Amino acid sequence: MITAARNAIAACLFLGLAACGGTTGDDTPVSDLPRDPSPMEYVKITEGPCFGACPVYDFTLRGDGQVTFHGNRFTKESGQSLGFRSVGTFLDAIETLKAHDFDTLKGFYDRGSEACKMATTDHPTITVEVKSEALSGTLHWYTGCRGMDNRIKLERMVDELKRVVDVEEYIGTDADRAAMRRR
Repeated sequence: MITAARNAIAACLFLGLAACGGTTGDDTPVSDLPRDPSPMEYVKITEGPCFGACPVYDFTLRGDGQVTFHGNRFTKESGQSLGFRSVGTFLDAIETLKAHDFDTLKGFYDRGSEACKMATTDHPTITVEVKSEALSGTLHWYTGCRGMDNRIKLERMVDELKRVVDVEEYIGTDADRAAMRRR
C-alpha cells in the first residue's frame, strides 16, 4: 500500500503537477499558468514596395523565438537571414498587438475599401499576420490611405511592433537606407 502511494506521488512529480491538479506556491493552479508558445505560432510583418527607397521585406518571428527574414530591396540584410529572439520577445509582440486593439483593427485598409476614403499613390503596403493561441488575424494596410479614422492607431501599433521585435536589425535605419540610395 505504501509503495503504491509512493509510486503515485512519484508519477505526479514526473508527469508534472498540472496533470495531478497541483498548485504553485501561491495557490495558482498550474493549469492556469501561461504556457510556452508553440513554434507554429508566429507574428509576420511584410512591407511592400513604394516609388522611393522603402524597405521591402518579410519578417517572421515564431513562438520559439526563431526569426526568418527575407530582404528584397533597400534593406540592410539582403536575401534570407535567420536569427533568434527570446520567447519573451514573441510574447511582448502579442501583448503589443493586444494593447493596440489588433482584434478591432485587423482587416483591410486598402485603396477602394470603405475605410480608405482617399488614397495617394506610391506608398508601401504593410501586412501584419498573427497566429497564436491568444490572438490571430491579418491586417493589410496601404499606407497611402488618407481620411481614415484609425490611421494614427495603425501607425502607432505597427511602429511599436517593429520596435519590439527589432526589425531595424535587418532593415537598417533611415540613415542606412539613405546611404543605399546613393550607391
